[in-house]
Amino acid sequence: MDYLGQLQEQLNQLGSENLLRSCTCIDFAQGPVIHMANGSEKVLFCNNNYLNLANDRRIKQAVTEAVEKYGVGAAASRLVSGTMTPHVELETAMGRFLRKEATLYLPSGWCANQALLTTLPQKGDLVLMDRFDHASIIDAVKASEADFRTYRRNRTEHLEKYLVDPKYNNRFIVTESVFSMDGDIADLTELVELKQKYNAILIVDEAHAMGCFGATGAGLCEQAGVLDDVDIIVAPLGKAVASTGGIIAGPKLVIEYLINKARPFIYTTAPSPMVAAAALKALKIIQAEPQRRKRLQDNAQFLRNEFKKISLDIGDSTSQIIPVILGQSAKALEVSKKLFEAGYFVSAIRPPTVPPNTARLRISTQSDHTQQQLNGLCEALKECL
Repeated sequence: MDYLGQLQEQLNQLGSENLLRSCTCIDFAQGPVIHMANGSEKVLFCNNNYLNLANDRRIKQAVTEAVEKYGVGAAASRLVSGTMTPHVELETAMGRFLRKEATLYLPSGWCANQALLTTLPQKGDLVLMDRFDHASIIDAVKASEADFRTYRRNRTEHLEKYLVDPKYNNRFIVTESVFSMDGDIADLTELVELKQKYNAILIVDEAHAMGCFGATGAGLCEQAGVLDDVDIIVAPLGKAVASTGGIIAGPKLVIEYLINKARPFIYTTAPSPMVAAAALKALKIIQAEPQRRKRLQDNAQFLRNEFKKISLDIGDSTSQIIPVILGQSAKALEVSKKLFEAGYFVSAIRPPTVPPNTARLRISTQSDHTQQQLNGLCEALKECL
């Protein structure tokens, strides 16, 4: 059998296990209501446009102005000639926002984690990561020369067992703040205490908390009161910030080191200046309009309460991400399809994205979802289940 036949065989196996995936095309701006490529209209409950900024007219205007002044593409890597004024302005603003000495802007959150975690932890170091950290964290840590272990966030004695090991030069703790598939949160206060006790370096990925938590929207670190105690923050900008790219924020020396050593930064074209301008405008809106965060969390609390009333398994969600855990992949696909037919777009999430036998609907609410839309989703779920 040639290699194409082997690939087809593997795809057939995925199909037989209800794990085959394909893309669904949306022919409208991301928001509470979307139009599909076939013209049908759906209420969207599975994207990360938490604050509904992806189609904000002010951000579109900032992009238009940036295109007129800077063009579309940066046309070079950052260290050649690709660094442009919007990149620098965004990095400066994000440094103030996250209260860190310096920041570095990369093309994606994945790229940011790759740059940081394949460069900073080195041979002779140890990386401790939550077992449910995002794939970008896991793959980056595995690609580094450091040793690594995983831990369960409800078993800190397991984490401490590794932190006391004297054979390592440096010990890094890496966690998401809000976990993307479960909607629960890390105990950042406890992690700060551990990192201080054992002189470790704490890295927090705020992908799903940025804009959604904290007095100014700086994330769960801000809300937990530990923003100044966390050593390095990774801030992907494709969720609530409604742009693209990823920020690494931390000590100036760390950022300078990454600029000179991080291959994912050195050898890739700079992000488009127009998306940097979009992120900068979104950042200003996030700080100026805290009511968006309140509406988002109010909507999420309503759904969690309603789901519990009908005995749905939503795990330990305390955020705008609410899993409805159904177990088998076939069941998740079936319910997702029924919801779609009823007018609600909610994707089925299956292994290997989540552990075996925990296939689910990953429901995410937005600040602009109306009460009617929230009620409609709840009624549709009752019908489907």
